[in-house]
Amino acid sequence: MGAGGIGVIVFGATGAVGRDLLGAMPSSELPIGEVRLVGSRHTLEDSIEAFGEQQRIHRMPEALHGSPLLEGMDLAIFATPPEISSQYVPQVAEEGLGTIEIGGALAGQVPIGVVGVSDYTNGFIDSRVVSSPSGPTVGLSHVLAPLWRIGATSCRGTVLLSAGIAGKAGMTELGDQILASYSGAEPPRESFPSGLAFDLVSQVGQLQDGWTAVERRIGLETAGVLGCDPDSIELTAVLVPTFAGIGFSIHVELEGISDIEDVVSVLEESPTLRVGDPVPGPRRLVGHSKVHVGRFRIDSARRGFHLWASMDNLRAGASTNVIEIARHLWKEGLL
Repeated sequence: MGAGGIGVIVFGATGAVGRDLLGAMPSSELPIGEVRLVGSRHTLEDSIEAFGEQQRIHRMPEALHGSPLLEGMDLAIFATPPEISSQYVPQVAEEGLGTIEIGGALAGQVPIGVVGVSDYTNGFIDSRVVSSPSGPTVGLSHVLAPLWRIGATSCRGTVLLSAGIAGKAGMTELGDQILASYSGAEPPRESFPSGLAFDLVSQVGQLQDGWTAVERRIGLETAGVLGCDPDSIELTAVLVPTFAGIGFSIHVELEGISDIEDVVSVLEESPTLRVGDPVPGPRRLVGHSKVHVGRFRIDSARRGFHLWASMDNLRAGASTNVIEIARHLWKEGLL
């Protein structure tokens, strides 16, 4: 932090996303003058380490209209559950602060921002809010955007979600389920009622017309970012017993494909991707800001190709995107 930078207030600072964001900020090019951290009303922590020193944790007030927490701040970042973001983001925006909400709680109401892919500047000027979408959407958008530019028309496949989809509580519960399986104790089943340790969950959420809300959301958000038909993005979401990260096994339709090297060269030009085999597993990508892509195979009908992608759901799927959105808005003089 330094004099002359922007004032940043982070809501949900003690959660998994908030902590990763604070870990990524010091090495970024975002000029931060002052940081203010806010936890839930029930947080047990009075301070956490950030920017090399202990930072006080403020409790979330009942309302943010006219709150002294906002005084001197230029940017508010919400790393909070959807119900919290939906309630408080409009209040902060009305106070004139630039606001970024993480996770897509307000997608469809405010512009969706994926840096280098979507155009959110004009929408931000009108609403003072940008929505950084869900981690799978961020990663998928970075992979698909260059392919859409060369004529890709659809994406079908599977997204593998980790216990981190449920935040710190999900990761803790997976660990406790693993320990319970060895000790004979009753495993906790709050985040994952059917269990997750040593198993897969093939249906994440309730079905409606064969698709879950999670699957529809990824498709709609990604289509919104790419500006394409929502029916062209269809992914099955599967929960896997890993603590963090996201994996994708997808087929991209691209008529007339003759040489997979043409596709690889296009993807290699993207600054947000790392292309090459073998693709590391999600656990090895914790703390990495890029999406790793590989396992390219042309399908037998030559109507497209298959690929595998892997990423850190926190750093690549949230923190890096949020920081780059903020840096872009700052450079444009909008904060």
